[in-house]
Amino acid sequence: MCNMFLWLASSALALTALPVEPGSVPESPTPFSLSLDGMWRFFPAFEEIETNHAFLQEGPGNPPAAEKTNEDKHYGWMNPAFDDSLWWDIEVPGSWNTQFEDLWSYEGQGWYRRRVFIPREWADRYVEFVSDGANYRTALYVNGTKAGAHEGGYTQFSFPVHELLRFGEENVFAVSVDNKSLIERVPMERHDWWHHGGLYRPVRLVVRERTHIRAVTIATDALAEPALVRARIEIAQGAQPGAALYAVARLNDAGRTEAASARIELPAEPSPAEITLPVPDARRWSPDEPYLYGLTIELREAKGDRCHDTWQSPVGIRTVTVTADHLMLNGKPILIKGVNRYENYPGSGMTTVGMGLERDLALIKELGANAVRCHYPYSKDTYDALDQWGFLAVCEVPLYQWGRIGHSTRNLDAAKAQLEEMILTLGNHPSIILWSVSNENRIHPREKGKEYEQISRMVAKGNLQLVDLAHELDPTRPVIEPSNEWPKDVVLDKTDLNSVNVYLGVDPPDVRGLSAAPERIRSSFAELRERHPGKPILVTEFGSWALRGLMTSYFPGEPFQAELLKTEWETFTKEPGFAGAFIWCFADSDVHRKYTRIYEMRCAYGLFDLHRRPKAGAQTVKAMWSAADSPQQDAGSR
Repeated sequence: MCNMFLWLASSALALTALPVEPGSVPESPTPFSLSLDGMWRFFPAFEEIETNHAFLQEGPGNPPAAEKTNEDKHYGWMNPAFDDSLWWDIEVPGSWNTQFEDLWSYEGQGWYRRRVFIPREWADRYVEFVSDGANYRTALYVNGTKAGAHEGGYTQFSFPVHELLRFGEENVFAVSVDNKSLIERVPMERHDWWHHGGLYRPVRLVVRERTHIRAVTIATDALAEPALVRARIEIAQGAQPGAALYAVARLNDAGRTEAASARIELPAEPSPAEITLPVPDARRWSPDEPYLYGLTIELREAKGDRCHDTWQSPVGIRTVTVTADHLMLNGKPILIKGVNRYENYPGSGMTTVGMGLERDLALIKELGANAVRCHYPYSKDTYDALDQWGFLAVCEVPLYQWGRIGHSTRNLDAAKAQLEEMILTLGNHPSIILWSVSNENRIHPREKGKEYEQISRMVAKGNLQLVDLAHELDPTRPVIEPSNEWPKDVVLDKTDLNSVNVYLGVDPPDVRGLSAAPERIRSSFAELRERHPGKPILVTEFGSWALRGLMTSYFPGEPFQAELLKTEWETFTKEPGFAGAFIWCFADSDVHRKYTRIYEMRCAYGLFDLHRRPKAGAQTVKAMWSAADSPQQDAGSR
């Protein structure tokens, strides 16, 4: 277990930080990357190919397709000499479901191949293959040898490949990806979004020195005076282990003027080290002023002052805390006005192309929103944009409706791995203010019987473990579990906020029936506060289906959705301890082809349709959120 944030505790290795003398450190090279985006060769490996295609495998040493040792079912496709000239072309990043009409609903295995020239000058470097996300299980072969495999569709992962490369010549990269919805995975066999198959996020080769910075974890304290930026540095030593190393950290403001700097000597044996930068007159990051500093860390060898590696990242100085009544940003209460948003674009699915992300964020900003949530981690590029735009974000493990028959602790193991990866790869983004461990898990049995009771106990116990793990990995952020089992959800005993999904139903399903909603909300929230006192209430979902252009005052008309949103929001804001809410959802999206509790293959809860054309609810939300502004609800910066 990688307890990446435990360095904040007293047991961390604390080394004395020394000021850097101006001009004492010369300019250093920066690690570089080679994008592997672009055209690859692609083959959809239907299940029929699993029966008997041994003729594709050359040589007696290849295992039969049915054997467990052939987990990737490669049939010789990873071999450099394999002829892929009759395969399709596919664009990376991109989904096979959007690029090939006949594969719009394909869940299965796909194979990618590409030839890449590797310069001879890389021979003494550390090279890794990095993917920002691929669905779901990904295996990489380099020149016919397996470099590694990864499970999980929404987190960044990497494989070292320098030992497998042939320098000064072409190398064959072969990648197996499958997006099967299996009962032991996370998400499981069905869920309410379509997870597109393949290398749908960018891929690249990252090249650095053999001795390099493996990871840097940033934590900030905006309430200290002066404000503090702490960096936990992990080093990988290459050809000369034990060499005397030191690290130099510089924090520059937006005008590239140095705001703070420090130097630390690193221990002889590779172990995490901490460097602290006091920042006088710091500007705090907030939705009103999403101010970003630039942090550069250089890894240098004392003998000869050689620079081995340079690490760079934006830094937003901010602190998130929780009181009994408020979610606090930089010591001031903040009211969440948020939307749930999937990465689902017309034509490209989960892959962001062109100005699609910027268009979405501009529309969300125009609504008056300051926060976004999704059932899975966004791409790193999306969080970069959220940092810059000043949006607050909930980052969530896609453990969705865990607790059906057939689910087990295998789901929990997958969720723990994804939670750790999520925090490890995305924890430096100031926009992320809450970690979410799951959504709408079946804490209570839906049907009678011992089997259902046993599964529900497992789900409750597992979610409590996930909350503990998130707190352990990152004590700087609050942790939530969005619940539809409230108020009697035992997991809320441990979460930092009471996060609830509010779908109370309306009888009749007409604008007239909304008059009963406020009292139902008030009574339910009162019981929630009684059962789980001392923490604010965050509504992680509320909303209604609405078909664009259908102007009925009853479900699923646009006016009904607009009035429901207005009625429920106004009721929420009158409740003690209300910290804000996320509308379900920003825009209509495709649902999983196996999802049965849905009217069609498109979820129409959006304020906008899939093509970002507004419904009546968008204008209603814009009006109600502009009226929600008040000085005490916004966390200002200094």
